[in-house]
Amino acid sequence: MTRIRTAAASLAVFAALLSTTVEARGVIRATGPNGASTAAAGPRGAAVRARGTVRNSDGSVTHASGGAFAGYNGSRGARASSTTVSPDGSVSRQGEAGASGPRGSVYSQGGFTRSSDGTWSGSRSSSATNAQTGNSYSGTTQIDPATGKPVHTGTCSDAYGNTIPCR
Repeated sequence: MTRIRTAAASLAVFAALLSTTVEARGVIRATGPNGASTAAAGPRGAAVRARGTVRNSDGSVTHASGGAFAGYNGSRGARASSTTVSPDGSVSRQGEAGASGPRGSVYSQGGFTRSSDGTWSGSRSSSATNAQTGNSYSGTTQIDPATGKPVHTGTCSDAYGNTIPCR
């Protein structure tokens, strides 16, 4: 419950900071038994971040963190991740991040799992678009279960959807 209140307080502070004029400046920090958050604003924009760790009812431990920013030029971005470690040694991690601004946008999400016997799997998908040209990239990296090595596929497209060379 405290973690939820800490995250909610951070988001409320961030919303308040975004609605202030660009001359507003300041830093706010909040700490609770399971985590902490920080928000800041200045002439170039505002940012917030939060983190927390909890022990779950099954004995696993989850750590989560996130952050967001808004720039004076209209740029915006956010990231979030969580990692859970179970008593048997298995691990699960998920994360995503995205940003957009006058020059384009980018988004990436993915994660991995490692079971208690040491086998693992995971993938990550990413995309980016250039605001000036409309050219874009979309790709995925996955772990090949047979070899345990990463396998990547990616495609670049122009503004009309035609495949173009990635460079």
